[in-house]
Formats: sequence, structure tokens, C-alpha cells
Amino acid sequence: MSVLEAVARQRVVVLAVVLGLWSPAWADGPWRAVARVVSAEDRALLERVRGQSSDLPVVLEVEAGRSMDSGPGGAWREAERLASRRDARAVLWFTRDGAALRVSVAAPKTGHLFVRSARVEGAPETLTWSVGAEALALAVRSALRAVDAGEPLGEVVAPPPPPPVVTPPPPPPPAVASPVAEAPGAKAPVAKSPVAKAQVAEAPAAKSQVAEAPVAKSQVAEAPAAKSRGAEAPVAEVPVAEAQVAKAPADGAFVQVGVHAALDGYHAWGQQGLSVGAGWAGRELRLRAQVLAALPVHLRDAYADIRLTQGAVLAWADVPFVKAGAWEGTVGLGAGVAGFWRRTEARAAEVEPTPSRMLAAFVVGSAVRVAWRVAPALALEAALSGEVLLGRPRLGYSVDGEFVLREDGASVRPRLGVGMVIFP
Repeated sequence: MSVLEAVARQRVVVLAVVLGLWSPAWADGPWRAVARVVSAEDRALLERVRGQSSDLPVVLEVEAGRSMDSGPGGAWREAERLASRRDARAVLWFTRDGAALRVSVAAPKTGHLFVRSARVEGAPETLTWSVGAEALALAVRSALRAVDAGEPLGEVVAPPPPPPVVTPPPPPPPAVASPVAEAPGAKAPVAKSPVAKAQVAEAPAAKSQVAEAPVAKSQVAEAPAAKSRGAEAPVAEVPVAEAQVAKAPADGAFVQVGVHAALDGYHAWGQQGLSVGAGWAGRELRLRAQVLAALPVHLRDAYADIRLTQGAVLAWADVPFVKAGAWEGTVGLGAGVAGFWRRTEARAAEVEPTPSRMLAAFVVGSAVRVAWRVAPALALEAALSGEVLLGRPRLGYSVDGEFVLREDGASVRPRLGVGMVIFP
């Protein structure tokens, strides 16, 4: 064997030893992690995690099912059951909370829980969604790498199971010196035989010590109870992190209050009044019911004074089309009923006013809204809408059986409204 071959063989052996000492996870082979998926968005996020952790010795398995929080005992107990059932070292799941998306990575064998959240908006695979998804995937990669190294990230929410207690075997009973009584002529030792009997009598005491061994077993049996008591207090702290995430602006039920103005075609200044409403805001749809009340106007001429009061009840369905930080723009369609209350007073002797009456007309329209979220529970909103009236009243006089038109009103009403939206 040449000198070069000997040196090369030594370097190969040293490299193998270094790899064996510094890469225990690689030497042990791949390990299993289970991901609980609930929606299509969870599956898309899991694909991002697979791409980021492809160089780690971990096998990501998927289990479709219900939300982890809906299991008995909460998300941590469900993660423990899932890890035990699938023989997994880590369990991960995603939780959507409004615009925020939270990922949790649990390592039940060490009692660690790693939680990270990011703002992930838009539909899966869009540009805005991909930015937040990649951030969460990198966080999951760091957590899986720490589990692989044996140093999981996150908080300790449950102590690891205690090592098994091995009960020592009972000591053997002492031997009885029977030849003492059989020795002929050895009377002195016979007189000392009670001492031997006393030693023999002490044998039950040794047996009593052996009988005390179940006390140690009872202490071992109490270990699961101590584990459960130690695990419950930290698990109760998990909703604190969820409450902190919930402080971010979240959608839900809301109340709207504001003012509005519209050109109705009856009066030169149109109508102005109060707008109130209530509704629900989801991720992709906004629903609201709105009531419009206008101040009464007087339509006067030389013959009569007509007092006209208007109002409307509308239902709207909006969808967001743009989001930029605290700003959001929506577009939607609405339909409802408009009411007209007319009262006439004669100003000339030859005029006979008709009785007061209430009229109604069907309304359809579209609206564009822009909202600025100034606080988690408050937003300022401006809306521009166009309404089409079907069956609006026409005001005029009946002269010799013929109708003489005075006010026709507009069939299409542009309306501008401003107000505030409160999320209770």
C-alpha cells in the first residue's frame, strides 16, 4: 500500500467519524411530522412548508380532520393524541383569525409548543397571499429543524413524561444456622442459640421491608396525575397568545352611522338626512341593511304647498376589490323600497287639495365604498351610489279631468354618504 492510499483512507475514516458525531439526526434516519389540514388554504400552506423543509430529514404526513381547538381538552391534548396515534415527533396546524394566520408546531415528547402568526390576505397563490405564506413556511422550517436537533423552539406547555422508576429486588432472607443445635458436646454455642433465633426472628422484618415496595409503586402511579396537573396550568396560558392575536383588526358584525345627500329631482337642493345600518363583514363578502331618512322639503307655487318626506330601506351585498394597509375599497349591489309621504295645502281658493297619502317605489342600485380602518373597532367610510326608482310618484294638478304635471322626480338618483363603521 502506497503512502497516498494510506493518507486517503485515513481522511475517509476521519470524515466518517465526524459525520457520525455531528449528525446524529442524519444517522438516525428520517422522522415523522403530521400536519392537520382543515381547508384548501391549509393544503396550499403545507405545500409551501414542504418546499422550505425539503432538505430536512423529516417526512410530512397529512391528516384531514376537524380543527385542533375543537377536540376534547383543547389543541394541545389533540396534538398529543395525534402524535401518539401516528408515532410522530412533531404536529403542526394552521388557524385563520380574520386577516391573521397562525401556525402552531407542537413537540409532545418534550412538551414544547411553537406559535407564530403573520398577516396573510387574499386568495391562495396570489401575490399578497404568497408573501405571508412564505414567512410562515420559513418559521415552520426553523421549528422542524430545532425538533430534529433535539432542541425544540417555543414555550414548555407540558412537562415531559417522567422516567420509569425501577423497584429494586427484595433482599434474600438470612440463612438459619441449623448445625448449632446438632453439635455434640458444644454446649456453649447451644446456650447462644437464642441469639440465632433472634436473627431468624428478624427475617419477617426484612419481609416487611419487602412489603413496603408497593409504596414506591403508588408513588409511580401518582406520576400521571402530577403530569396532568403540571400540564393544565401552562395549557391554560395558550388563549392569552390567541387574545393578543385577536387585538388585530378583525372582521365581523358592525354598526354604521352617517349622513347622506342625493339629487332626487323634486327639489333644487335634493334631499339630505341621516343614514343608519348594521351588517356583517367577512373575508370575501360584506352584507348590510341600511335605513335612509331625509328631511322634509316644501314644494311651493301660487296654488299649493306640497310637503314631501322621503325615506328608504335597502339591503346591500359588497365584495372587496382592493386592500392597501388600513384602506379597503368595495363594490356592491343593493335593492329595497323607497317611501314618499305627501301632504298638500291649498294656497288658492280654486284649488282643492287631495288627501295626504303614502306612496312606495322599488329601488335597485350599485355602490362604491372606501373605508379607512383607524382603529381595530372603528373605520371611516365614504360611499357613492346610483339608485334606479321604479314607480316613483309624479306630482301635479287635475284640471278639467286632465293631469297637469308639476314635479316628476328623477328616475336615477346619485347619492353620496359619509359616516363611521363601529365593530363592537
